[in-house]
Amino acid sequence: MTKDEVLKIRLSSEDLERLKAYAKQKDVSMAQVLREYIKRLPKPTL
Repeated sequence: MTKDEVLKIRLSSEDLERLKAYAKQKDVSMAQVLREYIKRLPKPTL
């Protein structure tokens, strides 16, 4: 799957630190953490 879309978000300093710490603990990028969480969301129904 190609990654050609960009999402820019604002986070509180606290949330950013939590994300950084989690990504570091799992040895993955912050983007990968967010992509994995997004994959867990229910698929939209039409």
